Amino acid sequence: MLASPLTATIYLPLLPLLAAHFHVSLQAINLTLTLYIIFQALSPLLFATASDTFGRRPIYLITFSIYTFASLGLALNRTSYAGLLVLRAVQSLGASAVLAIAYGVVADLCVPSERGAMQGPAMGAANLAVCIGPVVGGWIAFASGSYRWVFWSLVIYGGLVLVVVGFGLPETARNVVGNGDKEARWWGRTWWSSVTIRRRHRQAFRDDKNSRKDDKAEKDKETAQEVPPNVKQSFRIPNPLAAVRIIFWRDTALVLWMAGSPYAVWYCVQASIPPIYRDVYGFNDLQIGLSYLTGGFGTVLGGYANGKLMDWNYRVTARQIGHIVDKVSGDDLNHFPIERARARGSWYILGVYLCALAGYGWAIVRHAHMSVPLILQFVLAAACTAFQQTFNVLLVDIFPASPSTAAASGNLTRCALSAIAVALLQPMVNGMGRGWYFTLLSILSGGGGVVANWLIITCGMIWRYQRLGINETG
Repeated sequence: MLASPLTATIYLPLLPLLAAHFHVSLQAINLTLTLYIIFQALSPLLFATASDTFGRRPIYLITFSIYTFASLGLALNRTSYAGLLVLRAVQSLGASAVLAIAYGVVADLCVPSERGAMQGPAMGAANLAVCIGPVVGGWIAFASGSYRWVFWSLVIYGGLVLVVVGFGLPETARNVVGNGDKEARWWGRTWWSSVTIRRRHRQAFRDDKNSRKDDKAEKDKETAQEVPPNVKQSFRIPNPLAAVRIIFWRDTALVLWMAGSPYAVWYCVQASIPPIYRDVYGFNDLQIGLSYLTGGFGTVLGGYANGKLMDWNYRVTARQIGHIVDKVSGDDLNHFPIERARARGSWYILGVYLCALAGYGWAIVRHAHMSVPLILQFVLAAACTAFQQTFNVLLVDIFPASPSTAAASGNLTRCALSAIAVALLQPMVNGMGRGWYFTLLSILSGGGGVVANWLIITCGMIWRYQRLGINETG
């Protein structure tokens, strides 16, 4: 889960250095952010949707291979701004499906009542990259005076993860291995288990040469057991537009807004940090990297605390309706108000989020002490992480048969919103100033969030029933 947030945030302190190196404007370098976000949206449409069909493991291997080779190209690129654009897009293509696939893994392994607790550490691991990425990028840029070693570090990271996934990550997709009672085909096995299986087969062949016919019958039987009943379905070409269709349902559109708009806001805050702390507070490259730490800590702590809060909200809602939580097989969410259970704790977070976002812009305008915007970055990071975590889990809850496809639609929405927001960041700041810019964001994201959260709680379950064709009284 580290690949996408690490690759996105390690790059941010490099923006002024890249502009100087390639002799282009900061606005031109911001275009690499927009392009990265665009491919961050497209990648899960292809790969996360495919993971619901072919399994999680082979898609992980493909995406990390793309990511590693793109990082190598960026490390070797010395003079081409066009090459920077293209390779950064390919790097995003490889890195950005990882998080959506990880949501599918969580859905494979956890029942709904315990997904919050699982999402907390998982999001904490991803947010650790948000925390350390800018620091590592800023430290390397400060120590070496060059951007190239940042990309070399990503080459090393990608190669190591590829080896770890290859040897150690088993298949989890339910349509491939069921509840763990079906053996995966060759692409779903770890490299180590494939080696041991071949050795076992060769040993059996050597031990009993005279019973080849019996061995062949036994192997055919084992092969039949390995292939799931829906093997033809597993080779069905996935439709990347399945994630796009999810956006247009009334219940899911609201959930996507609640998950996506705070993410876009936080991306804008991160993209604005280098010029703010360089121009207003006189920070160098290393100090700019360190200024991301408070936001990183906010994402880690916010994700962990919100994971506990989500499970508590689930249990409270279950008690209110007299429902007994099934921690073994999982609850039937077709007759459970999962929308109310997930969204009920968001009101307080929305209030803090609105105030912190508007206050952040005006603190910069008034040249407040540097501790003020740094603290507000912590608060905003925690709130944005809580929204993203809560409503991405809700998205998976209401699409249990295709969790990675649902996560891909969430990724598409938040990346589209982020691309628009980052593209408009510098022109709008130049035109209206940082104070009014962040105030406008708080009105659009926070005010829209209040309306969306109310509709999710009051109408979400009804609209879900209409989408699924379920009788509301049944």
